Amino acid sequence: MTLAPARPAHLDSQLLALAVADTARAGSLTFLVGDEVLTYRASGDTVTEHQVPDGDTVVRLEPAAWHDLVAQLRTPINLLLGGVLDFERGGFDQLAAWDRVLRYLHAGFPPYSADRTDLRGRDVRATMTLADPDAELRAQLDTMGYLHVRDVFTAAEMAVANAAVDELAARATKGDDESWWVGTDEGDKLCRLVYSTLRSEALRRLEQDLRLARLGRLLDADAIVTPDRMEGSAVLIKVPGQTQGLSNIPWHQDCGMGGHAILCPAVSIGIQLTGSTAGSGNLLMVPGSHGQTLPYQWHSRSDVPVVEIDTAPGDVTVHVQDVMHASPKPTGAGGRRTMYVTFYPRTLTDHVGPGQAFNDLVRNRTAEVAGLA
Repeated sequence: MTLAPARPAHLDSQLLALAVADTARAGSLTFLVGDEVLTYRASGDTVTEHQVPDGDTVVRLEPAAWHDLVAQLRTPINLLLGGVLDFERGGFDQLAAWDRVLRYLHAGFPPYSADRTDLRGRDVRATMTLADPDAELRAQLDTMGYLHVRDVFTAAEMAVANAAVDELAARATKGDDESWWVGTDEGDKLCRLVYSTLRSEALRRLEQDLRLARLGRLLDADAIVTPDRMEGSAVLIKVPGQTQGLSNIPWHQDCGMGGHAILCPAVSIGIQLTGSTAGSGNLLMVPGSHGQTLPYQWHSRSDVPVVEIDTAPGDVTVHVQDVMHASPKPTGAGGRRTMYVTFYPRTLTDHVGPGQAFNDLVRNRTAEVAGLA
């Protein structure tokens, strides 16, 4: 049989059992790929594979899409939004429930468990400064998947940056491929500027600042910034109140649309132009969740720790792209502004060209994504 991928040699039976535990109730899963059939069944604490098309959920897809799924280039949500999944039985919820089992079987990504995550005695709410040595910053980032670094930029620097954002916002129009918008009772409102440093010298200087380079290269000394692809450096603008669209990003990993094999371990730095609290829509993190997968709809459970990160203007947050995080709806006046500068593996440019980004799929399918969220 050629359809079934080879399982990684280092699979741990206990981790596989953990992944399978939340999958059994989703039933069995069949993929129809060209003329081939592969059915996965949860059997006790393990998974068996069969060539019989009798799954409770049956998904048809093309060989290229199957390859991308197995290679972690495209995720189930990416394939769904791309219109390349055909459900002959069952639906997306059942496929998504199988995702962390498939990721472990196909690529060795372990299922997340708070009990098994070693935080090395570190404080999940620790704040750092640029006076801390690189070794300490690196250890905190590597352990938690995120950092909060205080007082990186001055109030004057943030005032210049905010003025530059005001200029770009005034010129932005819906559908310009340089911005994201959400619906409100008062009409459409701007919620994100993308490729911002291609249009603003002030923001470009911020993007190239050596303080950012130091933090962005803690895990990869050769990491690069890509102003002209992967949406470049983006500015998030949190819109208060009830919105329709993706102003408020639900729980996700930044490689959740796919591309983990070429994007990670990317590091995103959030320059806090205004600071953040729950009232303005702050950042939430699951400590130690990077490099792991959580069960589908895990956020309805109480056994996963969540950390809120409140910031002051001029602080920065640093996070590994595949740590589980969210940017929830503001509880108050909203208005948080954060400029995100991401440092990618140098080989990213071999795969992603100018003007291309995995988020293009999200931006073009806003209603569908919001519905799923």
